[in-house]
Amino acid sequence: MLTKKPLNSLSQLQGPKGLPVLGNILQIDLQRLHSILEEWSGIYGDIYKFKIANKTVVAISNPALIQNILRDRPETYRRVSSIERVARELEIHGVFSAEGEQWQRQRQLTMQAFKPEHLRRFFPTVRKITDRLKNRWSKIADSGQFIDVQKDWMRFTVDVTTNLAFGYDINLLEQENDYFQRHLERLLPAFNRRTNAPFPYWHFVKLPSDRAMEKSLAVIKETIHEFVQQTRQRLAQQPEKTVQPANFLEALLLAHDENGVRLSDADIQGNIITILLAGEDTTAHTLAWLLYLITGHPEVQHKMQQEADTVLGPETMPPDISVVEKLNYIEAVAHETMRLKSVTPLLFMEPNRDVELAGVTIPKGTFLMLVNRYGALQEENFTDAHEFKPERWLESNPASCIHNRNASIPFGAGPRFCPGRNLALLEIKMAMAMLCRNFSVTRADTGLPVQEIFSFTMMPDKLIVKFAAR
Repeated sequence: MLTKKPLNSLSQLQGPKGLPVLGNILQIDLQRLHSILEEWSGIYGDIYKFKIANKTVVAISNPALIQNILRDRPETYRRVSSIERVARELEIHGVFSAEGEQWQRQRQLTMQAFKPEHLRRFFPTVRKITDRLKNRWSKIADSGQFIDVQKDWMRFTVDVTTNLAFGYDINLLEQENDYFQRHLERLLPAFNRRTNAPFPYWHFVKLPSDRAMEKSLAVIKETIHEFVQQTRQRLAQQPEKTVQPANFLEALLLAHDENGVRLSDADIQGNIITILLAGEDTTAHTLAWLLYLITGHPEVQHKMQQEADTVLGPETMPPDISVVEKLNYIEAVAHETMRLKSVTPLLFMEPNRDVELAGVTIPKGTFLMLVNRYGALQEENFTDAHEFKPERWLESNPASCIHNRNASIPFGAGPRFCPGRNLALLEIKMAMAMLCRNFSVTRADTGLPVQEIFSFTMMPDKLIVKFAAR
């Protein structure tokens, strides 16, 4: 049997045919970018190429290759350089967009906010915010109205994240003022558009969405500046706080290297914006997708309710973090949601030097799009891959079932594994335990399917639900 001769040149890679000058740009809808690349993976295989104008992009959907790339960061691979360039230009450069030594220094500081002992101290705050969400939904349930649940999840996660970041209780759930939230929501779509643009068009002509985003960013920066000034004054008056920072901002303000050099104001601003965007956006979208799935599978919702009733007893929500840790089925539902509806279906990378991937020489600086979710939807990695089966994540899952955990990596992998994983799971399990103990939820029949919308993260479009008190 003849063996296929290995590829050795980028030019030999297959991919969708494009047009001169434009490449495949007319075939790409940024809001559907992830699903388009997944469709092309099914046609052209684990590694293929396409063009955005004159820029060659290599798409990779093989889980083993993706794992290797993520493990070889930051030495061999980095986030695509346009992410750092756009972040610096917008003055929101932080640990997410940083590379090399700068990333290593900022990563150590960021991890302080997510240590298990800090999350245990933070638990009463999460519980207080979850109680507000319960009270809000109780009123909505009494009224019998349908709501766009995505907005409530964003209020919930913004309240949690601003408390973690600043130690400030913005309380969007009770105040009904989503002014700050609306400004945050404008950032990621604009960031996605600029990092994937074939050229920096906004240097020449700014679209209305660009101007709106820049106005929102100015408001966010001014808000952060006020918090920084207030926190500096408080720390100066309470030097004992230097022993144990109470929130992420205090940790950033007190941090210094071995020479006593502290973070610059730009570093502090960039990291605060990073934690705000990463903390509220991805978790809110995951919670929304979870509701989408359990409203389509009432038997799963019923099992979640049974677990919440058993574990919580007379409580309306987990009274302490040890109770949260007992919610095994609810956590399995969360993992299955993140497998089917990963809010990070794409990762954007480039090699720091010439590399070889699957027998293909990839030049330094080539734009790599890691099609992160594709492998999790393949039968070779998960039995009944397109079915919603939370049981697959439990210890009782039959050994005969295929379950390749390396093919589902919603928090990434390798050295740059998401530091906020534990906080995200805490929020998800707290919120879902409260929901299942107190309410049943159904989805409105709008006559239209709930769409996947990609704007750097993936969210549901128009998820309308109704709560009923149990």
